[in-house]
Amino acid sequence: MSKFKKPHKAQEPAAPQVQQVQQVPRLPAVSVILPMYNASRYITSCVKSVLNQTFGLFELICVDDCSTDDTVNIVAELAKSDGRIRIVRLPKNSGGASEPRNTGLRISRGKYIAFLDSDDMYTPTALAELVSVAEKWNADVVHTEQVYFPENQTIDVTPETKFTTFSKELGGFCKEPMLETDDLAKRVQMFYKGRFFGWVHNKLYRRDLLMEKNIRFDKLLTSEDIIFYFRVLCTAPRIVRVPNIIYIYRHNPNSITRKMVSVEESLHVLTHLMIEGSKVLDDFMSGFELFVKNPQLRQLPIDYIIQQHLIWTQRFYEKYTTAQLDALVRRELKKYCGDFVPFFAYLYGAIHTYRKRLVNYDKQIKQLKAQVGGEQVAK
Repeated sequence: MSKFKKPHKAQEPAAPQVQQVQQVPRLPAVSVILPMYNASRYITSCVKSVLNQTFGLFELICVDDCSTDDTVNIVAELAKSDGRIRIVRLPKNSGGASEPRNTGLRISRGKYIAFLDSDDMYTPTALAELVSVAEKWNADVVHTEQVYFPENQTIDVTPETKFTTFSKELGGFCKEPMLETDDLAKRVQMFYKGRFFGWVHNKLYRRDLLMEKNIRFDKLLTSEDIIFYFRVLCTAPRIVRVPNIIYIYRHNPNSITRKMVSVEESLHVLTHLMIEGSKVLDDFMSGFELFVKNPQLRQLPIDYIIQQHLIWTQRFYEKYTTAQLDALVRRELKKYCGDFVPFFAYLYGAIHTYRKRLVNYDKQIKQLKAQVGGEQVAK
């Protein structure tokens, strides 16, 4: 019997009315899904990085989230000379990447699915490398560990740009393709420790897996990709990890996490992630016997999401007084906690206080070690 239980199907929102500009005449092997919103600065290089792939049997589904700039016009002009481009326009702005990606999934036709962000690019052989591994290993997912990153956080990428490698994954990188464990408990532990980071764009997915298991993006203000990939980890029998670097990640100052300039905006986005993200994860895990019988495993993904929130908000506790933050926290938590706000506001503040103590203790330990080391050298 398979270790992977089919989760409870969440009710999917009604499909938006979309305007399809151009059909693709041939069934593709890969559907590349590209959400777009006011991406005119980067979209040409992004789209051309797909069109110039050495592997040509793909469709590029460009889902526009009501851009107000020339993004759609630029892509439409490129589509005139390449029938592999499909343009879809959502009827109203969704406020994030989830609905555009879900729309792309619904109309996709490829055997495999790839995701690309509108300010990033593929290397010329990206799809060829991913498909080759997927076919050879009969993989449900091809998981790459690192991306190329323009040095000095360069925004505009040119032929002269120098790149370095970057990863949010922890642990040693693989040197050749390897089949990951199919033990779900071990996968969850690896996810919690940062070994399966949830970027969706540097991976390849078997479309049938996503459709059969009803894996979609939840409508969250941020980190929806992390939760999406956790669903994949819990349902994909064969995940192949590879050392290939096929994705160019461009530093974009207009991304949602970098636009959180005020403490109010940040607390709103991050508290939404902590509470709504926890609800989504817990509901998903309730469909698995492993999590029901092992609450310690069920807590790990939720703890991971909450830790992401606390890491981001730690900086505010160094810049604002306790009284200032308490008022903001209570106001934000009231949207979710109602009459229980005092209790949760206390927990919220207490956790940050303990975290700050731990950070300070860590600093003191490092200083003492350096001091002791220096004294021993002097002797």
